[in-house]
Amino acid sequence: MNEWSQSCARRKRLVLSAFFVLTLVGVNRAAADDAQPPWSVPENARNVKNPTKPSADGLKAAAQLYHQNCELCHSESGSANSPAAESLPQEPARFTDAKMMKKATDGELFWKITEGRPPMPSYEHQLSEAQRWELVNYLRQLVERAKYQYLGNKNKR
Repeated sequence: MNEWSQSCARRKRLVLSAFFVLTLVGVNRAAADDAQPPWSVPENARNVKNPTKPSADGLKAAAQLYHQNCELCHSESGSANSPAAESLPQEPARFTDAKMMKKATDGELFWKITEGRPPMPSYEHQLSEAQRWELVNYLRQLVERAKYQYLGNKNKR
Protein backbone atom coordinates (compact mmCIF):
# COMPACT_ATOMS: atom_id res chain seq x y z
CA MET A 1 0.00 0.00 0.00
CA ASN A 2 1.46 3.36 -1.00
CA GLU A 3 1.70 6.38 1.28
CA TRP A 4 -1.39 8.08 -0.20
CA SER A 5 -3.55 4.94 0.34
CA GLN A 6 -2.30 4.62 3.93
CA SER A 7 -3.16 8.26 4.56
CA CYS A 8 -6.70 7.77 3.20
CA ALA A 9 -7.15 4.65 5.30
CA ARG A 10 -6.02 6.54 8.45
CA ARG A 11 -8.44 9.38 7.69
CA LYS A 12 -11.31 6.92 7.24
CA ARG A 13 -10.49 5.25 10.58
CA LEU A 14 -10.24 8.64 12.25
CA VAL A 15 -13.57 9.80 10.80
CA LEU A 16 -15.29 6.54 11.74
CA SER A 17 -13.80 6.66 15.25
CA ALA A 18 -14.91 10.27 15.68
CA PHE A 19 -18.40 9.38 14.43
CA PHE A 20 -18.57 6.44 16.84
CA VAL A 21 -17.45 8.57 19.82
CA LEU A 22 -19.86 11.39 18.95
CA THR A 23 -22.69 8.88 18.60
CA LEU A 24 -21.95 7.47 22.06
CA VAL A 25 -21.75 10.94 23.54
CA GLY A 26 -25.06 11.83 21.90
CA VAL A 27 -26.78 8.70 23.21
CA ASN A 28 -25.45 9.28 26.72
CA ARG A 29 -26.38 12.95 26.54
CA ALA A 30 -29.93 12.09 25.45
CA ALA A 31 -30.26 9.63 28.33
CA ALA A 32 -28.96 12.26 30.75
CA ASP A 33 -31.40 14.82 29.37
CA ASP A 34 -34.29 12.39 29.98
CA ALA A 35 -33.26 11.75 33.60
CA GLN A 36 -35.29 13.66 36.13
CA PRO A 37 -34.00 15.57 39.13
CA PRO A 38 -35.23 14.32 42.52
CA TRP A 39 -38.95 14.78 43.17
CA SER A 40 -39.88 18.13 44.64
CA VAL A 41 -42.86 17.37 46.87
CA PRO A 42 -44.60 20.36 48.44
CA GLU A 43 -44.25 20.46 52.23
CA ASN A 44 -48.01 20.57 52.74
CA ALA A 45 -48.37 17.37 50.70
CA ARG A 46 -45.60 15.66 52.70
CA ASN A 47 -47.47 16.44 55.91
CA VAL A 48 -50.81 14.91 54.87
CA LYS A 49 -51.70 11.92 57.04
CA ASN A 50 -53.08 8.72 55.54
CA PRO A 51 -56.78 8.56 56.49
CA THR A 52 -57.00 4.88 55.48
CA LYS A 53 -55.97 2.20 57.93
CA PRO A 54 -54.52 -0.95 56.34
CA SER A 55 -57.02 -3.81 56.13
CA ALA A 56 -56.93 -7.24 54.53
CA ASP A 57 -59.57 -6.25 51.95
CA GLY A 58 -57.91 -2.92 51.20
CA LEU A 59 -54.46 -4.49 50.77
CA LYS A 60 -55.91 -7.18 48.51
CA ALA A 61 -57.58 -4.54 46.31
CA ALA A 62 -54.41 -2.44 46.31
CA ALA A 63 -52.34 -5.47 45.29
CA GLN A 64 -54.54 -5.78 42.21
CA LEU A 65 -54.16 -2.05 41.46
CA TYR A 66 -50.39 -2.35 41.87
CA HIS A 67 -50.34 -5.34 39.52
CA GLN A 68 -52.35 -3.45 36.88
CA ASN A 69 -50.66 -0.05 37.13
CA CYS A 70 -47.26 -0.24 38.81
CA GLU A 71 -45.74 -3.69 38.46
CA LEU A 72 -44.57 -3.24 34.88
CA CYS A 73 -41.92 -0.72 35.95
CA HIS A 74 -41.57 -1.23 39.70
CA SER A 75 -41.67 -5.08 39.47
CA GLU A 76 -43.85 -7.51 41.37
CA SER A 77 -41.76 -7.24 44.51
CA GLY A 78 -41.30 -3.47 44.28
CA SER A 79 -37.55 -3.81 43.74
CA ALA A 80 -37.66 -2.02 40.33
CA ASN A 81 -35.78 -4.82 38.58
CA SER A 82 -38.28 -5.48 35.79
CA PRO A 83 -37.29 -5.61 32.11
CA ALA A 84 -39.32 -2.45 31.51
CA ALA A 85 -37.41 -0.62 34.26
CA GLU A 86 -34.16 -1.25 32.42
CA SER A 87 -35.44 0.64 29.38
CA LEU A 88 -36.38 3.77 31.31
CA PRO A 89 -34.10 6.84 31.39
CA GLN A 90 -34.13 6.73 35.18
CA GLU A 91 -34.58 3.85 37.59
CA PRO A 92 -38.07 3.71 39.12
CA ALA A 93 -38.41 3.93 42.89
CA ARG A 94 -37.50 0.78 44.79
CA PHE A 95 -40.26 0.21 47.30
CA THR A 96 -38.09 -2.47 48.92
CA ASP A 97 -35.49 0.16 49.90
CA ALA A 98 -36.14 0.42 53.65
CA LYS A 99 -34.14 3.64 54.01
CA MET A 100 -36.04 5.40 51.21
CA MET A 101 -39.41 4.14 52.41
CA LYS A 102 -38.72 5.18 56.00
CA LYS A 103 -37.85 8.68 54.82
CA ALA A 104 -40.92 9.01 52.57
CA THR A 105 -44.13 10.10 54.27
CA ASP A 106 -47.51 8.65 53.33
CA GLY A 107 -48.50 12.09 52.07
CA GLU A 108 -45.42 12.19 49.84
CA LEU A 109 -46.16 8.77 48.34
CA PHE A 110 -49.81 9.75 47.80
CA TRP A 111 -48.75 13.01 46.09
CA LYS A 112 -46.34 11.19 43.76
CA ILE A 113 -49.01 8.66 42.78
CA THR A 114 -51.49 11.48 42.22
CA GLU A 115 -49.21 13.83 40.27
CA GLY A 116 -46.83 11.46 38.49
CA ARG A 117 -44.03 12.70 36.25
CA PRO A 118 -42.65 11.30 33.00
CA PRO A 119 -42.45 8.47 32.37
CA MET A 120 -44.79 7.72 35.31
CA PRO A 121 -48.34 8.88 34.60
CA SER A 122 -50.57 10.76 37.00
CA TYR A 123 -53.20 8.53 38.62
CA GLU A 124 -55.36 11.42 39.82
CA HIS A 125 -58.13 10.58 37.34
CA GLN A 126 -57.52 6.83 36.95
CA LEU A 127 -57.69 5.93 40.65
CA SER A 128 -59.98 7.27 43.33
CA GLU A 129 -58.51 9.02 46.35
CA ALA A 130 -59.33 5.95 48.47
CA GLN A 131 -57.58 3.66 45.98
CA ARG A 132 -54.46 5.84 46.03
CA TRP A 133 -54.34 5.73 49.84
CA GLU A 134 -54.78 1.94 49.76
CA LEU A 135 -51.89 1.82 47.30
CA VAL A 136 -49.74 3.77 49.78
CA ASN A 137 -50.57 1.12 52.40
CA TYR A 138 -49.61 -1.61 49.92
CA LEU A 139 -46.27 0.07 49.17
CA ARG A 140 -45.54 0.05 52.90
CA GLN A 141 -46.24 -3.68 52.91
CA LEU A 142 -43.72 -4.27 50.09
CA VAL A 143 -40.84 -2.96 52.17
CA GLU A 144 -41.90 -5.18 55.08
CA ARG A 145 -42.02 -8.23 52.80
CA ALA A 146 -38.54 -7.43 51.54
CA LYS A 147 -37.21 -7.39 55.12
CA TYR A 148 -38.60 -10.87 55.78
CA GLN A 149 -37.34 -12.18 52.46
CA TYR A 150 -33.87 -10.84 53.23
CA LEU A 151 -33.94 -12.69 56.54
CA GLY A 152 -34.93 -15.84 54.69
CA ASN A 153 -38.28 -16.09 56.44
CA LYS A 154 -40.59 -16.47 53.47
CA ASN A 155 -43.46 -17.79 55.62
CA LYS A 156 -44.05 -14.27 57.01
CA ARG A 157 -45.19 -12.99 53.61
